[in-house]
Amino acid sequence: MDDLKDLSFGEKVRALRLSRGLTQLQLAELSGISQNAIVKIEKGGDTAQVVELAKALDVSPAFLKLGDGDAISYQASLRPIALWDREDELDADQYVFIPALEIKLSAGPGNQIWHIDEKGQRQAFTRKWAERVGVDPNCAATMVIDGDSMEPRYLDGDSVVVDYCQRNTIVDGKVYAISIDGEVFIKRLFKELSGAVRIVSDNPDKSRHPDKHVPPEYMDKLQIIGRVVALAGAAV
Repeated sequence: MDDLKDLSFGEKVRALRLSRGLTQLQLAELSGISQNAIVKIEKGGDTAQVVELAKALDVSPAFLKLGDGDAISYQASLRPIALWDREDELDADQYVFIPALEIKLSAGPGNQIWHIDEKGQRQAFTRKWAERVGVDPNCAATMVIDGDSMEPRYLDGDSVVVDYCQRNTIVDGKVYAISIDGEVFIKRLFKELSGAVRIVSDNPDKSRHPDKHVPPEYMDKLQIIGRVVALAGAAV
C-alpha cells in the first residue's frame, strides 16, 4: 500500500475503502461518520474524525492523514513499546534502555520541575533503532501522550521519546514536550518574526484545539522540557 502515500487524504480514503470492498454507506456505519461526510471527504473535504476512519479502514491514523510511515494495521499502530521485567535478560550490545520522564511541582516557589526516573522500569529499544533515529539513551526519556490534541500522528496513550538535551533551541515545526504555567503538553512549535512562539496542535479541530501564542515578554512562562524525537519506535 505504499503507493498510496502520495495520494491526498480524500483519495486515500476512497482507495482504501474500495480495496476493502466497502461502499460509502458501509464505511459510514463502521466509522460512525455520516455517509454524507464520507462523500465530502472523498471529494477533498477534511474531518477531525481521522482516528475513527483509520480504525474502520484498518490503517494507522498517521498513514491515513499524512502518508506517514507504513500502512500498518490500526491495532498494530496502538502497540506500546515493550517493557521488560528484567533488563539482564536482554543483550546490552543489542538494546538500549530509556527511563521515564517525571514531571512534578517543586516544594519551593511552586515552579514545575522534571526529573528522570532512573529507579523505575525502563523501556527497551534495539540499539540499531536508536542509532538510526539518532537517540542518545544518556540524553533521553519517555513520556506518555495524554489526550487527542496531537492526533492523528500522536494518539492518547502513545509513548514518545523525548531528547531533553535538545531544549535550548527551537527547530521550527518540530514537536516538543513543554510546560506552561504548571501544565505539561506535547505540541508543535513555530518561531515568529516578532520573537513570539506559536504553539500548535496537530488535531485539525481548531475549535477544540486552537493555536496559542507566547509573546516575547511572556517567554518565561514557557519551559521547553525536550524535543520529541520518536514515537513507539518510529522516527518522527
